Amino acid sequence: MNHRTDLTEDRLAAELAAGLTALAESPAPLGRTDTSWAIRQGRSRLRRRRLGVLGAVTAVALGASVLGATLPDRAATGSVKAATGPAAPDPVLPALGPDTGHDPLTIAAAFGWLPAGFDGASYTIGFSGAPTLFSGKAYGPPQTGPDALAMNHQTVFLSAYAADQVPTVGTDNFGQQQYRVDTRPVNGRPAYWVGRAPGDPTGPSGDYTLRWQAAAGNWVELHGTYLRADDGVLDMLLGIADKVITGPQAVRLPFKVQELPAGFTQAGVSLFVGTGAANGYPWSAGINYQSGDAYISLEVRPAVEPVRSPTAPLSQPELAASAAPNVGPPFPEQCTDIQGVRACATASPDEAPFAATGGLAGWLDRLVPLGTDRSAWTTEVTP
Repeated sequence: MNHRTDLTEDRLAAELAAGLTALAESPAPLGRTDTSWAIRQGRSRLRRRRLGVLGAVTAVALGASVLGATLPDRAATGSVKAATGPAAPDPVLPALGPDTGHDPLTIAAAFGWLPAGFDGASYTIGFSGAPTLFSGKAYGPPQTGPDALAMNHQTVFLSAYAADQVPTVGTDNFGQQQYRVDTRPVNGRPAYWVGRAPGDPTGPSGDYTLRWQAAAGNWVELHGTYLRADDGVLDMLLGIADKVITGPQAVRLPFKVQELPAGFTQAGVSLFVGTGAANGYPWSAGINYQSGDAYISLEVRPAVEPVRSPTAPLSQPELAASAAPNVGPPFPEQCTDIQGVRACATASPDEAPFAATGGLAGWLDRLVPLGTDRSAWTTEVTP
């Protein structure tokens, strides 16, 4: 059995959508809601609905930690300094920092470059039942081609295998045969496509999967959906792979959490950078905590109106949520604006389980926003 380390809700849904596309011989929208979307919707009704699904999602265990890689692999980018100290933030790529042991968003691989048209990137850990399960995602322009749908955007997922796991080529989730299609090395190390036929790098479901071996010996993977070969997708994915930074590294976050009460465990953490990732905001971030079946979400984003073209289609989470049945009254929420940042605490299913720890107001007091200047963000997030 191929024990994957990247089977997040996003990834599984992407493969499902790609498979249905192949079966129907026409593109299909992703039939899903974005788990991490729950922590970046502010006070909207749609975010409230999605938060309610979080409790069910976090009950599913989906794999092992991806943090088995032990040595950074930054030779390709020459960005050791940028990855370990303050730097001018890229408007799309999250800034990295040293692994201090106090950053809940410590990841195994990071985007170092994205092509033109990709206006957002995100990193997420948790939300699937595995506290250290990591997912990277790059948000691209709309799908192209005669059968393209406006709601489908080019998407690239980044994941890593643990040091003791070697990916195999067999059959995909739909039983379709896969083939190893060798390609040029990535940073001097072996690389291959997971193809649908010998010599064909296109995946069995019409997507694209590129794997290569990092300097530490573990394998890294890019998975692209809603891409077309005649758009230069092979060279694009190879170019992204060349600049991926591998090895444990901490993502700088725009907040700290202080005086966490006993009995609560982390249930997920995310950072979205760029308007394509953060639903029109420059960035958004959040962390969730769990006690039994109760969850509390702490979220921050700039206290501004989102940028959205009047002709832009709804995002897939918005489409899914707008089609969802009425789930009843909204979850209790409390927000405050500080240093140009809107901070919110939202409880699920209600505020009662958090009364002894100060309620929503008490949890908001534990969240310390660090402002909108990304150079002031930190990897010293938790006590």
